[in-house]
Amino acid sequence: MEGEERKVNWTFSGSYTVEMAYIMAVFCMVMVVLVQQAYRIHDETKSGMKLQEAVEQMRHDEDDQTKEIEKEVKQNLGLMFSMENTDIKLNRGILRVEGNCSGQQKGKAWDLEISSRIYAPEEFLRMMAALKQLEERYEHQLQKGNAP
Repeated sequence: MEGEERKVNWTFSGSYTVEMAYIMAVFCMVMVVLVQQAYRIHDETKSGMKLQEAVEQMRHDEDDQTKEIEKEVKQNLGLMFSMENTDIKLNRGILRVEGNCSGQQKGKAWDLEISSRIYAPEEFLRMMAALKQLEERYEHQLQKGNAP
């Protein structure tokens, strides 16, 4: 046996090939579903982030450039993988900025609304001045620990 080559005979029954074909089909279907869900999550996240960006711009905007900001955000929305007819609408009220983003995913409507209070630093400064006055008025009681 020393001079002879040892041959290994690998033989399998045909059922392994058929079973592997079924497993590969299921694997491919699972991968397709996972990729579609990743595209959906990508589109929802991207739309939500652009809406949040627009609302923050509107919140700090002092010149009332609602249409310009809305137009800029729509242009920069970019490529969507699974969402169609994406639209962003902004509305500036007296005290709040409201934004709405909507789209269609496989026939289902998707919608997100974000509302935020308009940035008013003067209100914060007024509250801080009032707190300072209260602190000065009740300083002696604050030091004792029995201030109102």
